[in-house]
Amino acid sequence: MRCRMQDLNVLVVGAGIGGLQTALALAKNGHKITVFESVKEFLEVGAGIRVPPNSSRLGLAWGVDFDSIKKQISLGNRFVDWKDKILLDIPFDDVEDRYGAPYYFVHRADLINALARAVDKHPNITLKMNTKVIEYDFESPALKTADGQWHKGDLIICADGIKSAVRNEINGSPIEPVDTGDVAYRILVPAKPLLDDPQTRSLVTNPWAVHWMGPEGHAVGYPLRDGELYNIIIDITHSTDLGTPVGDDEWKSQADNTELVRRFADWCYPVRKLCGLTGQYLKWKLADFDQLQHWVHPSGKVALLGDCSHPMMPYLAQGAAQATEDAATLQAALAHFDNIPDALHAYERQRKPRAAYAARNTRVLQEWLHLYDGPERERRDELMKHDNSQNPIFWADTNRKDWLFGHNACQLVQDDDMIIPDLPPYPAAEASVYTGKDRKPVAEKKPNTAQKCSENGSVK
Repeated sequence: MRCRMQDLNVLVVGAGIGGLQTALALAKNGHKITVFESVKEFLEVGAGIRVPPNSSRLGLAWGVDFDSIKKQISLGNRFVDWKDKILLDIPFDDVEDRYGAPYYFVHRADLINALARAVDKHPNITLKMNTKVIEYDFESPALKTADGQWHKGDLIICADGIKSAVRNEINGSPIEPVDTGDVAYRILVPAKPLLDDPQTRSLVTNPWAVHWMGPEGHAVGYPLRDGELYNIIIDITHSTDLGTPVGDDEWKSQADNTELVRRFADWCYPVRKLCGLTGQYLKWKLADFDQLQHWVHPSGKVALLGDCSHPMMPYLAQGAAQATEDAATLQAALAHFDNIPDALHAYERQRKPRAAYAARNTRVLQEWLHLYDGPERERRDELMKHDNSQNPIFWADTNRKDWLFGHNACQLVQDDDMIIPDLPPYPAAEASVYTGKDRKPVAEKKPNTAQKCSENGSVK
């Protein structure tokens, strides 16, 4: 049996970041991997993605050539208010020494292409593009593709995203993605207009992930591709979205920036400038769901991985990183146990609480990032100054940051050694823009402020 566990035939459904990283991780241990992907080819879609050290360290170990990617190394996370006042810097200058790998800013398409190149070089991995999976036999296990062929393996890993076709059957009960109350805009703009403007040049030349926080929304920006592009993701509440509502299953692509320019007309100059530069962008509803009961099918031969088991909002920049950790722990479990069901249940037991904690922290951040000016915002700004568990900004507590970035997902641990930190506090309920009693649309309720940015960014 031990020999078989060293030479498994593994079928992976989905060639996103989680699926490709899983293929690389398992192939490194000698398993034969077939990856099934429904799209015909990888396209230049998406925008920026942050690759933190708990993820980059694993990819480097599996042969991902980050040197071949145009990228930036993050200086850290910077938090500013909606009038561009810096509230907190969390430097990442010690990240590589402290956690063993850099923190990268990359274009998602460049990362996918680097993963695909690594997969293509590995003799144990076959990538089948334009091959849609339409049916499963969980007991064999086997899967059927749209061309009518059945493919049998020893193990099936479903990495087919938040809209997974098999999650409910594996979980044992229906669970559907839940609207979080926010809509996201994913935007790329050329860096040259920012570099040509003295007021925005440093956004490109000093690669911080800048978080502008304000009433019912926030924006995050950072440079990409050696400073050729600037990435922005804007997250706002549905009630303050001035554009056409997005459907539950819709990714809307459009080129009219009118709704963004209007929505952020009274924010600081850098945010207004970025909105004005916006051309084509993607817009979608942010969704997640409560922790699943099961990641492993009762047969013990099929398991979930990545967004199909633990979707999360992008506010912690950990969605893809947690999927990569999934792959590492699955690799470790298959190497440790002499049978697949025990290995899969160990994988689930170790990964489920950690991924759930990361997802819950995105809900905490959502609340704090979107506060109106007032007493609770002032309390937030004071809490942000202290390196302790009461700081609402996740990375500002060194213990939480170490727990996140320093985790060794390749090592199996006993239940007693699975330490999950306490959640940071939520803001007072009455101040919440999601549950607060005093909630009003931005058009009716403007934050009190004695200062306002002029069109050229100066304060008046």
